[in-house]
Amino acid sequence: MGMRWMIGLWTVLFLIGGSGWTRAEGSELMESWSQQAERVDQLVREGNREEAREELSKLAKSFSQGDFSNVHLSVEGIGALSDTLVDLDRELIRAMTQPEKLNEASKRMRLAFDALAHPAQPLWQSYVFRMGGEIRKMKRGIKKDSPETVLSAANRLKADFRQIEPALWVSRKPEIAGAVQSYVESIAGQAGKEPLPMVPLQSALEQWEKMIRPSLLGKEEGVLAGAGEGPDWMKPAFIVGGVLLLALGYVGWRKYRVDRHEVVTLGRR
Repeated sequence: MGMRWMIGLWTVLFLIGGSGWTRAEGSELMESWSQQAERVDQLVREGNREEAREELSKLAKSFSQGDFSNVHLSVEGIGALSDTLVDLDRELIRAMTQPEKLNEASKRMRLAFDALAHPAQPLWQSYVFRMGGEIRKMKRGIKKDSPETVLSAANRLKADFRQIEPALWVSRKPEIAGAVQSYVESIAGQAGKEPLPMVPLQSALEQWEKMIRPSLLGKEEGVLAGAGEGPDWMKPAFIVGGVLLLALGYVGWRKYRVDRHEVVTLGRR
């Protein structure tokens, strides 16, 4: 897909500055992107694939020309946004449409761009309460010694997180997003083991209210406060966050030098 190489260019622009937008101009454009994303999602839900792809191409073109120098957005956040565009385009051009995957990709894209435009009240935060419900179901499953209940709830937790993951990278600091990602993956991994590791899993589930939920809702001290003494699932996330940022910057710069002569738009084959 043509847009992947452009992440390198956006990385360089993000790090060295851009064309000098004012914050007001940036906010207006981000709101425009959010509205375009909502329009694309609506067309997908209506089954209008061709028009949805046309609108997606317009959004991708506008996004690829964006200046992020005055936008509070991490490199990982920029990459997450671009990935939602690429993933949705891939689903739209499938010869054999998979409606569930298409709708999920469309929803992820809309949530991510909404998070960019509305950082104070993003739509994705409604998923936090659903995820909390799955955590409670897992706790009840452990008390009743029901591995099936635990696994089912863990799978739904993972599915809900997948829907909001790009938006999370947009809304939160990389170390926060990485820590939450590690938490969910750890929970899902433990829930799938036989026999079920009751005590470690119960301990991990207790961290939801203490650390994870506050971090998802913007009280970032939730995860950060426990970084030094938290469970093992947290430690790699903080290391990976910094390494990934540096790697993206370096790889992005090299990619930009190789491909800067190309003009590529989403959907061109």
